Parts: sequence; C-alpha cells; structure tokens
Amino acid sequence: MKPILSIICVMLVFLGGRDAQAQDTPRLGITMGYPAAVGVIWNVTDRLALRPEATISKTSVESLGSDILVPATTQTNDTTQLGVGLSALIYLGTWDAVRAYVSPRFTYSRSSTSTNPGSTVFPSFTTDTTGNAYATTGSFGAQGSLGRRFGVFGEIGAGFTSTSTTTTSTIQTSTAGGIPIPAVRSESHTHTWSIRTGAGVIFYF
Repeated sequence: MKPILSIICVMLVFLGGRDAQAQDTPRLGITMGYPAAVGVIWNVTDRLALRPEATISKTSVESLGSDILVPATTQTNDTTQLGVGLSALIYLGTWDAVRAYVSPRFTYSRSSTSTNPGSTVFPSFTTDTTGNAYATTGSFGAQGSLGRRFGVFGEIGAGFTSTSTTTTSTIQTSTAGGIPIPAVRSESHTHTWSIRTGAGVIFYF
C-alpha cells in the first residue's frame, strides 16, 4: 500500500498548484458503480481527483440434507465480505462534455466464512475460512457530464491480485472441557492477472 500512497502524494504536490477554480464541476460527489461499490469522488484540482470506495456483503445459507448414517442434518454457511479501495484519476484532456483520464487503483478486501455441517456425530464441528486480497489496477477511463450535478463514467484496465486464504476446522467436545480442538488447518496463496472493466454514475453535491 505504501507505493500507492507515495504516488498519490507526489501527484498532489505537482498538481496541487494548478488552478482548481477553472473547472465548473463541483468538488465533491457520490459514485455508484459496477462492480458493486459506493464511493466518494473529490476533485482536488482540475487535473486530479481522488475516489475512495467501499463494499460490504453478508450471505447466510441454511440447507437440509440426509444420508444413511445421519438421517437429517441442517448445514449453515455464513459469509461476510468487506472491502475498501482508493483510485486516483489523472485527467488527460477534455473533448466537449467528455474528460479522459488514467487511474491507478488499490483495493483491499477481507472475507470470512463459517460453516457448520450440522452433524449429529460432531454437533460442534465448524470450519472457518478467512481470505485477504490485495489488488492493484491501472485503467484508462472516460467521464461524461449530463449536467452540473450528474455524470457517468466507464473504464477498462488490467490488474494484479494477491490472495491469501486460511481454513481451520475445529471440534468442540465435552471431553475437552468445551475448548475447541483444531482438527485441520490449511493455507493457500493465489496470484492473478486479469482485465478489469467498470462503469457508474456520479452525483455531485
């Protein structure tokens, strides 16, 4: 994350001296885009904007199953995911009501999943999975104005994502005084290069 913050600080120093009053666009707005994210856009100068964003989701699944050994079980699966990100929009030029820009972007997301198979043999058997993902993306985009308070944007780019996942299974039995006993623990690391596209709308205050 430190290299991204350093780049942003350098841009603020070199672009901060430009005349920000030359632009007609308001300084602050709300962005709503795809992939699903809600954020804020802050026009620092007429050439630079910062766009922090956040995502949150929670999913709960309950399923009923049976087999020969276990006549009826209810399996529960709860997943929570939180993410934050920051993009820097460096505007290259304006054509009519359209502004082109390049954008470095950094995001971090954390997900946690708890699964209980509902076994009658091990009623307190659970599996917890935690994932941490760091992504860095570079994009080219275009931002159009449909009025002083409303705009749209679209962008395409490529990015790198590093994900680490830890899975721990525990069994809580009465013979251990109610203390969870680790049964299985595994870790995995994934590195992914991918194409990213995004689009959304902006409402300025």
